[in-house]
Amino acid sequence: EVKFIRSGGAGGQNVNKVNTKADVRLALREADWIPEEVRKQLMRREKNRINKEGELVVASTKHRTQKKNLEDAMGKLQRFLDDAVTSLLPIEANPEKEKRIKKKMKKANEKRLDNKKKHAMKKKERRRKDW
Repeated sequence: EVKFIRSGGAGGQNVNKVNTKADVRLALREADWIPEEVRKQLMRREKNRINKEGELVVASTKHRTQKKNLEDAMGKLQRFLDDAVTSLLPIEANPEKEKRIKKKMKKANEKRLDNKKKHAMKKKERRRKDW
């Protein structure tokens, strides 16, 4: 469902006269063309944009014309759907990247332990009473 309502913000008198804000609502429960797992993921990811009726509400007031705001709102909706689909896809393992990450983690752990030993030695030196 698409509605156009008055938009706030800059625009002078034009804002008070023209309905430029695009308000797009997608009834997720009735959208049979969206696969069930994608629909659930979309409901999880965009839970703050879903109203009590189960509609995903996307609004745009970026531009001064209805057409551009509608295009922007539809683009946002498409991005939400695309993000929900990509988040469900399995991540392929890259052996080079895993090797690099393990090497960095090992180096960071060694550095942490080295700093810990230095700090302990500093404290130990302060404890000595034979000075």
